[in-house]
Amino acid sequence: MNQTILLIAAVIPIAWLLIGLIVLHLPGHLVCPSGLLIAAVLSLGLGRLDLKGVLTGSLEGALFACWPILLVVLAAMILYRYSVATGGMDRITELLSGISSDERVQVLILAWGFGGFLEGIAGFGTPVLIPGCILVALGMNPFKAIVVCLIANTAATPFATLGIPVTTIASVTGLDPHTVGVYTATQLLIPCLILPFLLVIVTGGGLRAVRGVALITLLSGLSFAVPLWLLSYFAGPTLPTLCGAICALFCTAFAAKKLSGKGTSDNLPGKDRGATNLPPPTAPSAVSLPSALLPYILVIAVVFVCNLIVPVHNALARIATTAVFFSGKGAASISFSWILTPGILILIATFLTCAIHRTKLRALFGVMRETFLSSRKMMITVLTIIAMAKVMNYAGMMNSIAVALIAVFGGLYPLIAPLIGTFGVFITGSDTTCSILLGNLQQNAALQIGANPTWIVSSNLSGAAMGKMLSPQSIAVGYGIGGIGKSEGEILKRTLRYGIPVSLLIGVLTLIGNHLLQ
Repeated sequence: MNQTILLIAAVIPIAWLLIGLIVLHLPGHLVCPSGLLIAAVLSLGLGRLDLKGVLTGSLEGALFACWPILLVVLAAMILYRYSVATGGMDRITELLSGISSDERVQVLILAWGFGGFLEGIAGFGTPVLIPGCILVALGMNPFKAIVVCLIANTAATPFATLGIPVTTIASVTGLDPHTVGVYTATQLLIPCLILPFLLVIVTGGGLRAVRGVALITLLSGLSFAVPLWLLSYFAGPTLPTLCGAICALFCTAFAAKKLSGKGTSDNLPGKDRGATNLPPPTAPSAVSLPSALLPYILVIAVVFVCNLIVPVHNALARIATTAVFFSGKGAASISFSWILTPGILILIATFLTCAIHRTKLRALFGVMRETFLSSRKMMITVLTIIAMAKVMNYAGMMNSIAVALIAVFGGLYPLIAPLIGTFGVFITGSDTTCSILLGNLQQNAALQIGANPTWIVSSNLSGAAMGKMLSPQSIAVGYGIGGIGKSEGEILKRTLRYGIPVSLLIGVLTLIGNHLLQ
């Protein structure tokens, strides 16, 4: 088939996503299903897939969307709603307000520090949803809360869920995972310093918002970036995000307590909680702090026990099913881990909390029902965007776009290698899926132009990290909070202002780094 025709066909579904969301302001639960339909019709019309291939490819994407992605998103929302219903969230908001009443500092603590921690242990939407919910509970406008959480949920993602994206792309390409991790952390050093400042600027509505919190913001970035690099170099790809986020969380909170208590709250952005899908905060809570923190402590404990205690991890990892759904050539097997998946672990922690609190199960099931009913549109968006990504991939559309970029840029390919990763996550919504999809392509491109293959493959992860803030899937997860008052396209339009420039910066760093390595 003529590659030009295939390239044009590949661009059409992506163009529709952008036009539908940004120009026409259509909701994601309408744009993404129609995008899937467009991709399916083009795949059939060009003879890239038969009807069975389209259906089985879509089924594979939908099942992957359900397990583990939607599972963990719904589990995180249930945990949050339970915390609100029992009064625990009000106690947590009192604690955070005691550290600082400044929205800018709260964003650094919650979206950057706590969000990074959640990315390290769970991933799959929790770093957008849980910090976003807490920020709204603290009084932040829901639209702003989602935007800052999306921007924050970037640098941490290559080492998410105990380093799965790094180990996955290393496995796909046959490269050393330790070196891939070190190179990725190196490429993210400067973005890690810039992103906290972007969070403050978005929160405060402009550059002037940095005034009074510049030192705290710089410390917040450094306390994440330095441990991220050191852990990747000395301990491998498993713990960098987790340890970096913990350092950032405590360093930012300590600095806020010492430096911001006397004057940075004078210029607070206005508080506007708006109407959300979340339960409203109740009166000041009489719940004790240990009781309020119990759900999150148990999540951390359950995840650590199941992932870091080797005999437990190995036993649970065996409780899984692997299957092939796609009927055509190049079918990939997908695995369903029935217990060792973040959504199940969060639900286990929620039920344990319910038992310790002696809460009736009927109340918890009521929370589950409300969560499911209020998330229907978000689920449609996530299901169809991932199904669309699978159809496009099996039809060769994703590969055709990347090959065209290689042909156009030649020796300057390192400059746009991260953008290919950004594009991959924009479509798939997942660093891990993007690694499987584009890892070999990035490696082959590097070999063709004589670049360092490990450095270029690592840049796919670094660029993919920025794609998280642009992904319709991530936006749909955050949109589940409700009360946004604007379309998903408005959120995408806002995050594009920051995601693309930072991806281009990583491209410049990749080009310079490749030259130095040669």
